[in-house]
This record gives sequence, C-alpha cells and structure tokens, in this order.
Amino acid sequence: MRLPPTTATGTTGRWPMSESNRLEREIEEILGKIEHFPEAESRRARIRKRVLRQIGAAISERQRALVRQLARFSISQVMLLSFLLILGSLFFRRASPVMMSWVLYAGIIMFVSSFAIMMFGGRGSSAAQQKWRGRPIRYQSGPTLSQRLRHWWSARTRH
Repeated sequence: MRLPPTTATGTTGRWPMSESNRLEREIEEILGKIEHFPEAESRRARIRKRVLRQIGAAISERQRALVRQLARFSISQVMLLSFLLILGSLFFRRASPVMMSWVLYAGIIMFVSSFAIMMFGGRGSSAAQQKWRGRPIRYQSGPTLSQRLRHWWSARTRH
C-alpha cells in the first residue's frame, strides 16, 4: 500500500496524475533492468576483456616508445655498430669464445641487413630533380682548393 506524499507544510496531498504515472513507469523500468542484470560470469568476462585491452594498450605504447627511440639511429650508425661488433668479437674471442661467436653472428646479420636497407630500401629517389618556383635547382660548387691554388700560381708566375 502506498502512502500519499507529504508537502512542505507536513500535510498530505495527492500527486498529480501524470507525475504519478511517470514515477510508476520509472520504478517499473528500474525493476525490469534489475531482472535483466548481467550474471556474474558475464560481468567477469567483461572485466577480463577490459583488463586485456588495457594491458594491450600498455604494451602497444611501450612498443611505440621503443620504436621512437630506435628511429633516432641512422642506418650508417647501425652499420658502424655492426662493424664494431664484428671486430670486437674477433679481438675478444679468447675471453669468452661462445659469447663472442654469437656477437659475431649478430654483427654479421646487422651488417648485411643494414647494407641491404642502405642499398635497396632508399627513401625515395635521390635522382629526382629538385625545383624551386618551377625551376630546377642546380648546386654549382666553386673551384676546389687545388684549382684555386693552380690559378693563383699561374697568375703569380705570369707577372
């Protein structure tokens, strides 16, 4: 049994009909949602999916950070490092033969990979002609030091 609501003065009053119907509908809707509340297993599955998504996002962010750090190195620096690994493994082979053989293999793989990337994986064609304001850019270098010295010497000997 429902009691009529009290007003601010403490007296009982009647709800307007439309507001009463609206409240009843809301209460029934809430009760209906409780009946269709997800079971514990489906809630656990949803929580597991959310946790896995968060872990995946964290791993993905760490991978992106690692790639950003690795992108700072140029291919020529990687080639130099591989060359140094190969030389170092040959010089320090007596200290630890097993480890130095793996360092040698890693250096060879890095060298071959960096060489292949340098030769075949260029960033666009360097032979493409550069233009500025519709005209091709020509970088004309001045005379070399030896040419300037020859010119100076020949001008000096003529006088």
